[in-house]
Amino acid sequence: LERTHRYFSPSISILMEGPLSKWTNVVQGWQYRWFVLDLAMGVLSYYTSREKMIRGERRGCVKLKNAQMGINDEDDSTFTITVDSKVFHFQARNAEERQRWLDALQEARDLHTDNYALLQHTSRLLDSSVTVSEFDRRIIEADAYLQILIDQHQVLISNSNRSATKSP
Repeated sequence: LERTHRYFSPSISILMEGPLSKWTNVVQGWQYRWFVLDLAMGVLSYYTSREKMIRGERRGCVKLKNAQMGINDEDDSTFTITVDSKVFHFQARNAEERQRWLDALQEARDLHTDNYALLQHTSRLLDSSVTVSEFDRRIIEADAYLQILIDQHQVLISNSNRSATKSP
């Protein structure tokens, strides 16, 4: 049932959706919920069913900015999200599903946590040990691709001009 999506539209940015159980203090037990992870908003929304998600009847949400994810060493399917001193408990079907959710949640959290972009940029700078000869090779390769692009552009213009002159 779980689906992973990646969209490029700013209005639709679902990174992952699917079923999980959520611990609820109201009935002191696990309740099935349908979850939708919105990457652009940094929010994990939950619904009582997939049908209610389709109808837009959200039960609640967890904002992931500055959230901390945790796992339970006693089993391989539960995990927690702690944000603003509130702890949410979740249960996946198995360890693999739990890991997929944790990876996606951490990605969404990181995008919305302060200084993330700066940390990523610094990390890339520290990891990049490109030599001058490698840099020169990349410039030559980029120039070759640019020339191909220019040639293709000229072909398109030429074909367009021929089509325009043939039209009555």
